[in-house]
Amino acid sequence: MTILVPFSVSLVLAAVLGRISRSTKYDLSPVGYFVTLSLPLSLWLADGLSRPLLGIVAGLVVLSLARIVGPKNPVFDLLGLLCAAAVAYLFGIRIQFIQPALGGDYIYFTWLGLPITVVWLYLVSKSVEFLHYEIGRDRWKVFTVTILILTGFFVVLVGLQNNQSLQFPANIGYGFLGVLTGILIFSPAKKVTSAISLQFGFILASLAIAGVVKSLTAFVLLVPIAPLAIPTARRSFSFARAGTAEREPSLIEGLTTKYIKSNSVGVFLTYTGLSYLGLVLAWYLWDPGLASLTGLASSAVVLPGGFVLGRKFVYSLENWTPELSQQGDRAKVLGTSFHLTDLQQTRNKLENLANEKGTSYVATPDVTAVVKAEHDELLRRSFSRADIVTPDGFGLIWASGVHGLDLESRVAGIDLLEELFESTSGLKVYLLGSLPGVVRKAGEKISKRYRDVEVVGTHHGYDPIDEEKVVEEINAAEPDMLLVGMGVPRQERWIMANLDGVEANLVMGVGGSFDVISERLPRAPQAMRDNGLEWLYRIWLEPRRLWKARLIPYFMARVLKDKLKLAVRNEIL
Repeated sequence: MTILVPFSVSLVLAAVLGRISRSTKYDLSPVGYFVTLSLPLSLWLADGLSRPLLGIVAGLVVLSLARIVGPKNPVFDLLGLLCAAAVAYLFGIRIQFIQPALGGDYIYFTWLGLPITVVWLYLVSKSVEFLHYEIGRDRWKVFTVTILILTGFFVVLVGLQNNQSLQFPANIGYGFLGVLTGILIFSPAKKVTSAISLQFGFILASLAIAGVVKSLTAFVLLVPIAPLAIPTARRSFSFARAGTAEREPSLIEGLTTKYIKSNSVGVFLTYTGLSYLGLVLAWYLWDPGLASLTGLASSAVVLPGGFVLGRKFVYSLENWTPELSQQGDRAKVLGTSFHLTDLQQTRNKLENLANEKGTSYVATPDVTAVVKAEHDELLRRSFSRADIVTPDGFGLIWASGVHGLDLESRVAGIDLLEELFESTSGLKVYLLGSLPGVVRKAGEKISKRYRDVEVVGTHHGYDPIDEEKVVEEINAAEPDMLLVGMGVPRQERWIMANLDGVEANLVMGVGGSFDVISERLPRAPQAMRDNGLEWLYRIWLEPRRLWKARLIPYFMARVLKDKLKLAVRNEIL
């Protein structure tokens, strides 16, 4: 329970503050400077107030105010960080002693404790800020994940010591993991991320002081900290604000860009690989044994193995084609291309096509039809052949919104028919599909409700039918529009088999619309339709549709997976 409180509370608070800082209505980006205060707030709820906790709060506030007062000013950065380190020392975040060897005597610091602590907090904080720069300022999520993994290693290092007195630093680690997770959900405004990266370093340095520095040998300490110390050796870059001067590519950047073709992935693997080495080395020194020795031996393949896997991963992303994309006036969803049109525009197009010679085809697939088309070649060819393809389903509009496509309006088959019948005059329609009594009644309802629409014939579609005879009947009736309501994929198979022989100007698959038009089945209330719940109403009326509806969560998972993969590719390439 103690673990859950700092993690969950800091996660929620960080996500909320990050979201607020990205407000488009008001300029609330300064809120992002204080997103890391989610950590001490969560620790306060978990353990109550303490001097070290107040030291972390004071340090983070000083860092935030320094960046707000002097944005892009390295002098304010320097003074703010030094003041934050000094304040933290006064409140108990301090290096007082170190054990240079296992089982050896402790070396205690007197007046040197203050400068050593300040230098430590400064170097680690600036190194983490530089790590953000090294990965790339536009690679915020990769940087955050890197810090999340490094923090995880620190938490494990604290846990390996099996010391009850280290509960506070353990909670710092759990809370910081929550902060990082929350920031991954809702990243703060981009203009404040540099300041937050500095605060990340301050928290990590504080965690190391509270839970690691005092009990590790000097040698072991250097290994997990090495990823954070590496940048400080690069032209003393840590002593100036990251990004204020041009620089030559580092050795790591040169190698990773050449080998992996992604510097961000290469830096991520280097830092996490070295941290893993530090973790297993500490484990072995504390508890020599077969398990820890195996872990230490595995470190020899972690970094090179990570580079090999990283290269393959980047290559796969480079050659990957998203399943949801937009090209010109069409949006592609899992292989089916939809026209970017709304109900009124589609109605106007149908009016024109119904009066033009030559047979045009309109398809209105829903989510289940799109999923089925992936494995049904004829269904896939049917949608590809259609002159107009519109989304008949809220799920498709939701998927479009997730991926930022311009497919913004649902165009259901029955809504399209109602709009067309109300606005057109002299339209001759033939109905094919459903049960004999249902299709006949649907024709009667259309004739009665829309006096300018003439139903020139109907034919059932459930019993075995003579296709040639039906086509002859259709052509003899000379309809402007043929509506085929046999359900997916049966209606598409009939249309593809007979489209060339039908002389109607317009052919349209309408699924179960005849059941609704004939009033055999009621349509969902308008409120449910407006909120994308019509499918749930249909399942309530016809429970057998539940088996078909199983494809909806599968479709949603595919959409979210594609979005995640696209976000990862955009982040690292």
